[in-house]
Amino acid sequence: MNILLIWFGKIFSHFINLFSLGGGSTWPGHIALSINESFSREVLKDSRIKIVLIAGTNGKTTTSKIIRTILEGNGRKVLVNAAGANLENGLASTLIKGSNSFGKINQDFLIFESDENTLPLIFKKITPNFLILLNLFRDQLDRYGEIDSIAKKWEFAVQKLNKKTKIIANADDASIVY
Repeated sequence: MNILLIWFGKIFSHFINLFSLGGGSTWPGHIALSINESFSREVLKDSRIKIVLIAGTNGKTTTSKIIRTILEGNGRKVLVNAAGANLENGLASTLIKGSNSFGKINQDFLIFESDENTLPLIFKKITPNFLILLNLFRDQLDRYGEIDSIAKKWEFAVQKLNKKTKIIANADDASIVY
C-alpha cells in the first residue's frame, strides 16, 4: 500500500510543480496520512537512516543547513524538509520525495525541522536518533498560547522517548533547561 502512496505522491507533487500550484511539500503527505495514519513510521521501519529532529521557535533552518553541510561534506546522503513543511504532512511528503521507486529510503540521514506545537505528534510517527531543542520564544503566542504550555507538552513527550535518543538542548533557554 505504501509504495502506491509513494508513487501517487511523487506524481501528484510533480503535477503541482508542473502547473505552479505550490511546492508539493504538504499535500502528498496529507493524502498519504489520510489513507495510512502509520505511513511515516512504516516507510522508515526498514531503513538504516538516522533521524535528526530539530525543534524550536527560531533557528531551525539555520541549524538544519549547518548540520546538512557538515554531513554532506563528509560524504553522507541527507534528506531534509527544505521547503519548510514542518508538520506531520510535511514529514510524510519529505519521505515520499526521498523514497526511491521501490518505496525505500537510501539516504544516511533525515534532518527534519518540526514546528514547536507539532513536536509531540511527530514523536508518535518517528523516533529520532538525535533531538535538537533550540528555544521557545513568545513570538508564536498568536498560534499556540503561552510558551509554558508548549514547554510542558515537550517535557511530557520527551520523557516517553526511547532512551537511545540523544538530546542536544539549548542551555541558554530557561524553558528548555527546565
